Amino acid sequence: MKQSRCVCLLALYAVFGWGLATTANANPELESGWDDFLYGLRQAEDSLRNPEYFPPEATDRNLAEGYRYLLAHVSRMIEMEMRQDPRFPEFNRSMDMLRKWTAENPDTMYLKAPIDATGYYRVRGTVSDAREWNTSERGISGPKAPRMVTFATITDVPGATGQLAEMAVCKSQTLDFVNSFTLHIQADGNFQILIGPERPENFTGNFLVSRKLMSCPTTRAESMREAQWLSVREIFSDWEHEVPLDMEIQRLDSIGARRAPVTSEFMREKLVKIGRELPNQIRFWQALQEIALEVRSDYNRDGLRSMPVNGINPPAPPFTASGVAGARQLYAAGVFELEVDEALVVRVVAPVEPHYVGFQLSNLWFEGPDQQNYTSSLSGHQLPVASDGARYYIVAHRDPGVRGWVDTTGLEKGTHSMRFIFREDPSPEQMPTATAQLVKLTLLRDFLPEDIPIVSPTQRTNEIAVRQSHIKRRWRGH
Repeated sequence: MKQSRCVCLLALYAVFGWGLATTANANPELESGWDDFLYGLRQAEDSLRNPEYFPPEATDRNLAEGYRYLLAHVSRMIEMEMRQDPRFPEFNRSMDMLRKWTAENPDTMYLKAPIDATGYYRVRGTVSDAREWNTSERGISGPKAPRMVTFATITDVPGATGQLAEMAVCKSQTLDFVNSFTLHIQADGNFQILIGPERPENFTGNFLVSRKLMSCPTTRAESMREAQWLSVREIFSDWEHEVPLDMEIQRLDSIGARRAPVTSEFMREKLVKIGRELPNQIRFWQALQEIALEVRSDYNRDGLRSMPVNGINPPAPPFTASGVAGARQLYAAGVFELEVDEALVVRVVAPVEPHYVGFQLSNLWFEGPDQQNYTSSLSGHQLPVASDGARYYIVAHRDPGVRGWVDTTGLEKGTHSMRFIFREDPSPEQMPTATAQLVKLTLLRDFLPEDIPIVSPTQRTNEIAVRQSHIKRRWRGH
């Protein structure tokens, strides 16, 4: 098999000239960069199967999803590297329905734009009806703003080194943020945000700093940090009515300027960078699951699992030192391992109703399953509080016929996680609590309030229809 594979690769090299002897029109810089890119591809593929890098068990589905995961990283990195330029910034999708990673929130649209910490930038945008931002109540039925929007200046994106050590030195940090609760919007729904190294004198509008003296909680070292990215998270709860923002970003001293044409040196640098970082991203997130989160086993042999099996951690801020995981978000998570006749019932009580709450599943590559065609996640709007004041999430392979089903999409094992955002940080006694219990599907009703609504097959089909429509609108490609 390996021999025939090598023959096929040699044939492709012969047809396309990949890595072959130079010709009269060859460019050594580009050839060198291309070779590094191909080497990175091979290293990334090896990371999908080599036990040294903690890949999931090589089942048919895990491997198939792994190869898709690799291609998604390639797609994301090519688009970001080829389009990113802090002099000519634009918003790019760091995640979408293909490019899933970092256990992304299925309720969220993730956008990033490159920035230079020495320059000044302006974001202009328009938001639909944002009244729910002021009260946190739900009920507006027309087109309206996403449930939550956060703009943040960040120093880096985790994972590029391939080593968990980058977290200990705070390689990725949030310098500043403005969100739905603090963003000033004009009466017509328009807004502007100025971004720069320091707030201009007498400027009173929305502002994000791009250069800041920061301390690292783990090392206690203090240093001047510079933002490389503007990160935007638009979080949707009412998928039927909430619509994305219209936005643009400009560097103020580059408006009307011309971006330089592509050069061999530019392309070589990009090819080398993608080839280097591609396997590192795969290895970093697998190591995070294996070592830090202990998704597969008690890695440090202390008798506990960071992610309890068929359990859930108490809600808390992200464990990383970076803060990139979400300004002022709380998280709770665990591992699910289910037989076809079982369900994991997660019961969540919040003394203070969160402005946003969401529950999701992830596969063993840290990707959310298809949220467009399956109820593999539930927002606070999609799952209201039950009569006893709790939310009940029912993780199962089969539809239990009641409200709260979270579809595993056939995954026998994976992770589940929750995100909470409050208008004000809750006091210790007002923190949400979460419990999880493994039950047989035939006994499920014994663990739910008697008045939990029944959901018919027709209603379930309608739920999926709303999801499909929203995802197409959120990730519109035209």
